[in-house]
Amino acid sequence: MLLALILPLASAAPRDVKTQAVYDYLLGIWGKQTLAGQADLTWRDATDMAQRVHDDTGKYPALMGYDFMNYVDATEGDGRHQTEEAIAWDAKGGLVSFHWHWRIGNGKFYTKETPYRLPAADYRQIDADIDRIAVELKRLQDAKVPVLWRPLHEASGGWFWWGTSREGYIQLWRHMYERLTKTHGLHNLIWVWNGQDPAWYPGDDVVDLTGYDVYENNYAEAWRKTALHGKPVALSETSHIPDPVDGQRWLWFMVWNDGAGPAGVTSPDNFWTGEHHNTNAHKRKIYSDPNVITLERLPKF
Repeated sequence: MLLALILPLASAAPRDVKTQAVYDYLLGIWGKQTLAGQADLTWRDATDMAQRVHDDTGKYPALMGYDFMNYVDATEGDGRHQTEEAIAWDAKGGLVSFHWHWRIGNGKFYTKETPYRLPAADYRQIDADIDRIAVELKRLQDAKVPVLWRPLHEASGGWFWWGTSREGYIQLWRHMYERLTKTHGLHNLIWVWNGQDPAWYPGDDVVDLTGYDVYENNYAEAWRKTALHGKPVALSETSHIPDPVDGQRWLWFMVWNDGAGPAGVTSPDNFWTGEHHNTNAHKRKIYSDPNVITLERLPKF
């Protein structure tokens, strides 16, 4: 594949030894192999998404995706143990990704539900929230957990408040990068841009990897848009798992979580369990593919 041969431009992000080893590994498998990934069910701590994957395939994902959604401006509910779950997953030899459904002002993150808009008049509230998340990222750094950090996701869709201005979004991305890497001295982050539109790209110097979220099965179009930057491309959220023979070798795929209760229930809200989005036979086929990396096939970093 021609795109797989393009040398990705490295960002200026400082990395510790383990994080650099993970980054080098990802660059090494890019275009050849794909990491199997699964999103955690942030708002229901009792649901073990990794175990649901194992129950259906006999294997665990290589990568688990966690969310800081309920660490800022959330007054009740689950989702306050994502840091601990990520540390435990790393201890099992797995890789960790984090995104952030960023509640701001009134505890909401959808544009239609919060009055907060970009560009920001000032960064006082933004910095207070970033500083709160920096505490968790520092806990992960102290535990020697590299983080595939995917903030400000799906911005160009406009449905999140951080997508209300392209210029404001790019400014916010670069501000967050500066604050986390320099003000807070974090060096366990691999920066994953997932803005969905090439025009919203914040720059090679602040991006390590790119990702695209696909729920409508238009994988070829997603690949075309994201691969323009010449950096490895992940399928950072999805419903259906594309077959590698379809032509795109994603760096990883991340199936979204289950929202409709017990394992085995077929429902549009269950992105892993049941058979609405993927048949059990398809799941087993993907997880058995020799070029799909599951937990037991990861090296020890």
